Amino acid sequence: MNNRLQWPRRVILLVFLALAYPILSHGADMFGWFKKKEVFLSSEVNGVITENGTPVANLEVTRSLMYIDGKDHIDVATTDSEGRFYFPRKTIKSSIPNRLFAENHVSQHITIEPNGELLPLWIANHVGITEVPEFSEKLSKITCDVVDAQVDFGFKNNNNPHLDHMATSICRWEADYKPIWLYDGENEYRVNNYDLNDLTKRK
Repeated sequence: MNNRLQWPRRVILLVFLALAYPILSHGADMFGWFKKKEVFLSSEVNGVITENGTPVANLEVTRSLMYIDGKDHIDVATTDSEGRFYFPRKTIKSSIPNRLFAENHVSQHITIEPNGELLPLWIANHVGITEVPEFSEKLSKITCDVVDAQVDFGFKNNNNPHLDHMATSICRWEADYKPIWLYDGENEYRVNNYDLNDLTKRK
C-alpha cells in the first residue's frame, strides 16, 4: 500500500521541481520573468514604387507589425515625387520573451492600396526577438511596380541553409530571390526553376 502511495508523490515532486527550476536558477533575480526585454519588430525600410516604370507619387504605404501580444503597430508613409518611401527601425519592450515556452515571432505586413486594390510589398513572419540580417537586407532596398504580380518567394537563411526564409510581395529583387508561386489575381502558377517566365498553372 505504501509503495502505491509513494509513486504518485514522486510524480508530483518531479513536476514541482520541473516548474520550480527556472525560478530557482534565477537566484535573486527570480522575478526576472516580469522584466521587459527589447523586441525587434522591423529594420529600416527603403523602397521605390513605380507603375510601368514611372514613379508613383503621393501613395500611402502602410506598415503593420504584430508581435505575439496581439498589438498592431501601424506606421504610414507617403511616396515622394520619385516614388520613394521610408520607415524607421522599430522595436518595443515586452516581458513576454521571459515566459516559459514563448514562441516569439512578428508578423510583418507592408501594403499599398492603389485604385482600391490591396497589394503586398512585403508579408513575412519574423521569428525571434532579434534582428535577422537576411530580412534587413531585403527591406533595405525594395523595388516595386504596381503592375507586377504577387509572388511567394524564398531567400537564404544563414542559420539553416536547408530551410529558406519565405515572404510574399509584388516587388522584385535581383539577388537571393527564388520565386515559387505567382498569383495574377485570378489564377495561381507554379514558378519553374525560379524563372518568372516559366510558369505552370495550378489546377
